[in-house]
Amino acid sequence: MRFFYVVVVIVLWTPYRSNAQSGPAGVGTSTNNVLWLKADAGTSTTTDGSAISSWNDQSGNSIHVSQSTSAQQPTYKATLMNGMPAVEFDNSTTAGQNDLFTAPDNTLLDNTAGYTAFSVVRMKGLSGNAQCIFSKRTTIDTDEAFMLFFYTGNNLYLDVDGLADRFNTSNTYTTNTNYLVGFNYDGSLASAQRSKITEGDSVRRISGEASVTVGDKPSPLVIGATHSGDNRPFNGYISELILYRTALNQAQRTIVYNYLSAKYDIALLRNDKYTGDDASRGHFDRDVAGIGQEASGSNTTFNASATKGLSLTAISGLDNGDYALAGHRYPFNWQNTTDVGGMTGTNNARWERNWYIDVTNAATSLGMDFEFDFSDAGISGSPAGSVSNYVLLYRATNSGNWTELATANSIPGDRVKFNGYTLVNDGYYTVGTKNYTVSPLPVSLLSFTATKEMNKTLLQWETITETNNNYFTLERSGDAVNYTKIATLNSKSLTGNSNSSLLYNFTDETPLWGLNYYRLSQTDHNGEEKVFPPVSVLLEKDKNISFVLYPNPNKGAFSVDFTGIENNHEIRVELFDQLGRSVYSQSFFNEDRDNGSFQLIPEHPLEAAAYNVKITVEGISYYLTTIVQ
Repeated sequence: MRFFYVVVVIVLWTPYRSNAQSGPAGVGTSTNNVLWLKADAGTSTTTDGSAISSWNDQSGNSIHVSQSTSAQQPTYKATLMNGMPAVEFDNSTTAGQNDLFTAPDNTLLDNTAGYTAFSVVRMKGLSGNAQCIFSKRTTIDTDEAFMLFFYTGNNLYLDVDGLADRFNTSNTYTTNTNYLVGFNYDGSLASAQRSKITEGDSVRRISGEASVTVGDKPSPLVIGATHSGDNRPFNGYISELILYRTALNQAQRTIVYNYLSAKYDIALLRNDKYTGDDASRGHFDRDVAGIGQEASGSNTTFNASATKGLSLTAISGLDNGDYALAGHRYPFNWQNTTDVGGMTGTNNARWERNWYIDVTNAATSLGMDFEFDFSDAGISGSPAGSVSNYVLLYRATNSGNWTELATANSIPGDRVKFNGYTLVNDGYYTVGTKNYTVSPLPVSLLSFTATKEMNKTLLQWETITETNNNYFTLERSGDAVNYTKIATLNSKSLTGNSNSSLLYNFTDETPLWGLNYYRLSQTDHNGEEKVFPPVSVLLEKDKNISFVLYPNPNKGAFSVDFTGIENNHEIRVELFDQLGRSVYSQSFFNEDRDNGSFQLIPEHPLEAAAYNVKITVEGISYYLTTIVQ
């Protein structure tokens, strides 16, 4: 959003990059991670309360699930667990009305001697009927590869290779509770140990299984029902669903569970190896990945795609019980030139995105290769200039001066690599440059703003460097999803190259009433395009009703004064961040509030920022802004 720099790069394929672990939490690849559905990616809509027609697989195997019947399409829920989205399945018991997704038969989903499955769910109701998370079967005990479901006694049940060896947990599950549940199947083990139902890295039940392999089953994959012809509804939410066609080792399972625990704020029952998601450490909840080793095996590397920019590879000292997990907190990345205290050189800068790394190490120190991947970090271009300008930065707390730990060893393609660093301390790590004019990180879009001027919108952006720039494109949207082009502006540099500040502006003469989202993209002379995160501005018509938010600014909790509204009206309050994402919603009837106000206390702390507040009464929306400090 704030930085812009483009160079043309040819990235050579290397065996290291292709073999690195790119699956969930940096565990596995598309070869064994055969299904990965997550509500924060791949849904046909991201509008809260809208029907979802398709949900695309993120594993790389294109096992996409879909629903063409409108009445059976699940609903997109913008925020649920830890502010993350979820897919909501209804409670309709009418045949042809209950929500579910299906995908055609795929041999990657069976023909295996091992499974490891993870799911993040919350039930709205538990009826004692079969409420299935996911299955692969045609009908009852026909072509059944697996089925994980809640059933009698509110227990969790598992079928593997048919229902002959069906078993269940003894513990019960409740509604309105977030769970990490799954199963393990390992045909290489003795029959009495082959199948396990898991929860939060704990085994809830071990049971016998006769089958040493699950053969080819000509059956579809079904999400939210036991099979496509069954009308027993799931009646709950699914935020993430992961399936491996192998029995992961303990270290791999622990890493995936820590990724899910941090992302959805669900406490692990055991093996909590990552504390970066704690409030005291800044909620570094996003894209957690890790390395680790136990007696049953290890996970020695993860790809930068798993963490959105950082790759770690263990080269020495990884013993049983050792882990190093990393996560970040910023959905977008840019070049930060202000929070660079402690650095040497001139024209200092660092990536805004930094990672909290939690090291668990009881014996030999861990020798690590660090690698920062520019494309995986979501920024354009490549590192340039002297390799010695790039440094590995560290600080023990989430503020204060940085320490330069090491100088880069090489710049392979669009990556900066630090070889053989001894990783000892927990803390915050990122990449910096001692001279961003010569060795950018890259990008130098300094700012992009939208300002209301009467009934128009002034859009301004500033670059501090441009390379090979051809033109900018401006787009506008009313929902932060569907954008329409409103302008194209050529580079102010005749050559498309500049090392000095350039300021651009454009006035939108006909903005939309209500919230307007503006998106800026840049296209170079070779046709390469970079799209920056959107900004928003509010334009509202005069209305007879007004609301007051107080206190404003606030610390994340505030009240709405609605004394001008007559009784017996439903009032809905929604908060949106500057990217248009819903972060909080609440509805109430004003006759229930005798003091003329309603206090909003979001479930999770809000980051310091400006938020758009939408208040809807009788289908009419009113817009305000609140500042969280």
